[in-house]
Amino acid sequence: KAVVSTQSGHYGRGTGMQESQIEASGNGALAMCLVEGAAAGSQDALVLGILKHLAGAGGSAITHGGSHSQLISAAAPYTQSPFNTQCVNINNVNTGMFGLSISAAGEEIGDVLKSSYGVMIGLNDGVSDQALETAKNKLKLELLSAYESNLAVRAATGLESIAAGSPSSASQLCGAIDSITNEEVIEAAKKINSSAPILVSYGNVESMPLQRELQ
Repeated sequence: KAVVSTQSGHYGRGTGMQESQIEASGNGALAMCLVEGAAAGSQDALVLGILKHLAGAGGSAITHGGSHSQLISAAAPYTQSPFNTQCVNINNVNTGMFGLSISAAGEEIGDVLKSSYGVMIGLNDGVSDQALETAKNKLKLELLSAYESNLAVRAATGLESIAAGSPSSASQLCGAIDSITNEEVIEAAKKINSSAPILVSYGNVESMPLQRELQ
């Protein structure tokens, strides 16, 4: 298992292209494409949480068949081996990270990344009311489940303090999520997709595209 870290606390703030490809033995590859997200406890964190579920979040390695997220469905035609692509929304006290986490066979990871990037760009155009409602319900379930977990109480409490300076009730949290509009989602998507990402890959990276090839 590889852990990739960065010393910088700033993501996508005019720092230009930042990328790192780390070669390792084996056929598999991992990639993360991240921009600056939102701080825990902010309304922006909730909007990005909805974006995450619109694109696709969670799940283990995918084979083929069944009903999958936008990210999985977009990447599946380009793959023959198990893969996974998901959107991540990590919220810390002062800032956050938002983007894509991908694992795939080395010869396929470039196509998975490009198709996933295309899904994120597509969110600039907004989504249907039904898709938005489904994403809201998934976010509510995620946060309420975290609230009930002893391991996630501190994180959930941070997310719940929307702007009031103190933890809100579960009903207030759900109300804040329900109030988010398609226009807010579009604005957040455009901001995310116009930011310069950090692109880090590990493993069989011969087929990894350069960051400029994603623009």
